[in-house]
Amino acid sequence: MFSSIGFVFVVTISSCFTLQLNIYTSIGQVRQEITLKDGFYQAYFTSHEYNDIVPGTIDFPGQRMIEQDFYGSNELLRNAEIFIRSNDCSNNARTKAKLVDPYSFLVENDVSRYTYVARDRLEFTRDPTMDGMVLSVRLEDSTVKKANMTYLTRGLWWTPRYEVLVVNDQTATLRALADINNEHERSYEILNSQLITGGVPLVSGPSRAPSIADAQRFEYMASPMLENGAAISAKPEATNFGSYTYNVTRQYHLWPKSIKTFPFLSTNISLNYTLEASTYLSTGTNSGLFQRNFMIQPADFLPAGTVTFYLASTSITLGQGRLPDTPPKSEQKISLGNDPDVKYNIISVITATRQTPTYAQDLNVNITLTNRKDKQTVNVVLMINSGYRNTTLTVRNRSSSSITIIQDPINRSIMIVRATIKPNQEETCMCVVKQSN
Repeated sequence: MFSSIGFVFVVTISSCFTLQLNIYTSIGQVRQEITLKDGFYQAYFTSHEYNDIVPGTIDFPGQRMIEQDFYGSNELLRNAEIFIRSNDCSNNARTKAKLVDPYSFLVENDVSRYTYVARDRLEFTRDPTMDGMVLSVRLEDSTVKKANMTYLTRGLWWTPRYEVLVVNDQTATLRALADINNEHERSYEILNSQLITGGVPLVSGPSRAPSIADAQRFEYMASPMLENGAAISAKPEATNFGSYTYNVTRQYHLWPKSIKTFPFLSTNISLNYTLEASTYLSTGTNSGLFQRNFMIQPADFLPAGTVTFYLASTSITLGQGRLPDTPPKSEQKISLGNDPDVKYNIISVITATRQTPTYAQDLNVNITLTNRKDKQTVNVVLMINSGYRNTTLTVRNRSSSSITIIQDPINRSIMIVRATIKPNQEETCMCVVKQSN
């Protein structure tokens, strides 16, 4: 079972069939209008397309089915008329024959003799559509001329991603992009579409998601569409079923083995950049680096996706993180790893111990926070866990008012150090910690 996000679009393929595809972050749902003759319908799938179909999901809504068969497409070539190319490269002669077995390539020639022939010597009078699968369906109502066929496929999906341009510690802009992935070997002319977010539980899991770096893929940006306005509605429509819908207003072409990208959302975000670290209090020396954290609060719902942070002034990439589904005005923390320029150092010395009524100890603790940056002032938060339920903190000395240390009002074993450190400066504080269980 997994959560998904969907994308719906209507397409017309070269055979003039009209499709509606509901595409999620791991699967797609195909809804195709089909033409029947005397209630009978037959369709060909390549082996790749067949393997992508989620088993048991082919359906014909509103119709009663008499029978349905799925079988190898080679069966359509059994006893078919073929031509056999000569082994002699200098001889262009072809021999007419009948393909008796389309799997072993047993053939019968004009004089009723049988022989096995190499596959590359066979020539056909029509497209052989070999090594695929054929769907054959007969409906109860033989007068039906048009019907809909639906199924789930793993070859179509979409993924949101975000670009955050960081102006300073408190200011940033967000750009949201929708990547529509087509892993199939067919193209689609998309007339209208909707982006849909929501949870879709399935019994069978998705197949391997292809790598974007796959040599058979190419990625393209729908930039020409931006000249006449956004291709996707800027605001979603919420539903009572835990989903959001974004209307796509442009017609576009989805190439085989491709990724199509559209801007799909326009929203404001609040940003707060902090450097945070956490550690346990122990005797001796303890040091470490602060982790870079961006706190994002969007004005609108953001579906889960990858976030890339850029420095607005230089376009330098700061890092990437994963954003979960984020409701409006809800804060999400995204960590980008350690900052090598901002460090903490803690020296703890035991000054007294007591054995009764329970074990306890007193420590002198010296905390030094260092900022090695040449130009940037940083704000840091250091969480220190003493490991003892009963902890009493007494602050003895601070280098300036820019550094504070308090106990967590809920969990008294946690001490919280906050500081604003100027470039190439450090802030220090010394405290006494009394611990007991």
